[in-house]
Amino acid sequence: MEQDIADLAMASVADTPGASFHGRGEFLRHLAVSARRPGFALLIAETTVLVGCAYGFPLGPDGPGRRGFDRLLQESIQRLTTYARFVVLTQVVAHPHAQHRDIARRLQQRLLTDRHTPFGVALLHPADQAGHAAFESWG
Repeated sequence: MEQDIADLAMASVADTPGASFHGRGEFLRHLAVSARRPGFALLIAETTVLVGCAYGFPLGPDGPGRRGFDRLLQESIQRLTTYARFVVLTQVVAHPHAQHRDIARRLQQRLLTDRHTPFGVALLHPADQAGHAAFESWG
């Protein structure tokens, strides 16, 4: 299914400003790294084809990985928000068709609900204008 997810991710950024920073190989590498994280969760939405996916992993003061980047990220987020536990939203994508516009937001909400946390953090590339706009519109 990883190839279908990669196809969806590439289709979701095609013809968008900043799309050049996305690459299929890099996407698949990030998916594989994320999938090895404790608590990793992947949600998909499909009709007759895959139309959306969201995945991520929990991060908090009592979990594994309290070193390096994880520790810095957790401490930075806690200083900014007072949240000690949150989900790192590694990827949230949906097919770019207008009919699927709300799917990415609903998958993100479901991932946070399933992980029992009200707060998610998404690290976006500065050139990802569509991603920034989507997350801002979701609040």
